[in-house]
Amino acid sequence: MTSPVHLTPLDPAYPSRLRGLAEAPAFLTTSGGPLEAEHVVAVVGSRAATDDAAAFARDLASTLARLGVVVASGGARGIDGAAHRGALAAGGRTWAVAPTGHGRVFPEMHTELFDDIARGPGAMIWPFAPEYRHRSAFLSRNRVLVALADVVVVVQAGFPSGAMGAAAGALASGKALWVVPAPPWLDAFRGSRMLLERGARPLLFVEAFLASLGLATSTRAPDRPITADRPLNQSEAAVLEGISAAPLHLDEIAVRSGLAAQAVAAALLTLSLENVVVEGPQGFFRRAMAAR
Repeated sequence: MTSPVHLTPLDPAYPSRLRGLAEAPAFLTTSGGPLEAEHVVAVVGSRAATDDAAAFARDLASTLARLGVVVASGGARGIDGAAHRGALAAGGRTWAVAPTGHGRVFPEMHTELFDDIARGPGAMIWPFAPEYRHRSAFLSRNRVLVALADVVVVVQAGFPSGAMGAAAGALASGKALWVVPAPPWLDAFRGSRMLLERGARPLLFVEAFLASLGLATSTRAPDRPITADRPLNQSEAAVLEGISAAPLHLDEIAVRSGLAAQAVAAALLTLSLENVVVEGPQGFFRRAMAAR
């Protein structure tokens, strides 16, 4: 870990993205690389994340990091931790905005993760005095996190939740807010659905999200879909015809294939067991792809 550096708005190294913030932190500590970047995306969400949601956050962060984007989050367990780890695994930059001063660690389970981030090229950011720790810090932390980002992505949010606070900050500041949709019967995503009702953009296709940021994806040959090792029955063939590499909900697949939901579910189960179809998030399915 690099030695912590203490900054005030008068220091040249103080992040320019915070200078225009009302009530910008009068004091912050950082350890790691510089706090300037062309593109910064905040990826946030529930501490009690589902496995699929955490996997999506990790994969999205890895993709962003490989494209040179700084992935920012709040260092919490669940979605935040998955996003930080995804960026680190890709060898990219991630900023963790902690809800404490640098003399404390929260959550303690992320001590090693924070050490990894602080080694650079990303950075740990503590926008409080060294020993500060208080429940109100999460609100202030979220203000700083949103101010540092160009775009906020909510992968999973319950209600109430800290992710809702970050989302509210994005909406209030006029920054783009993207939310990963989920079926209405999943209570763990209730906050996500509320945000979509309030005008957040649904993140349905990662490619479209990246295009909105002006980011080019890889130019390598596209992956090819995995095929079954046997002839497909009529229902299975119709289901495969109706889906692609982007996740679709079972109900949407039923509409596209013209089949009843029960027939679609049965076909998806069989194709999933044969690794031709992949589920994730829960209730959403896509074609399994093999790299060329």
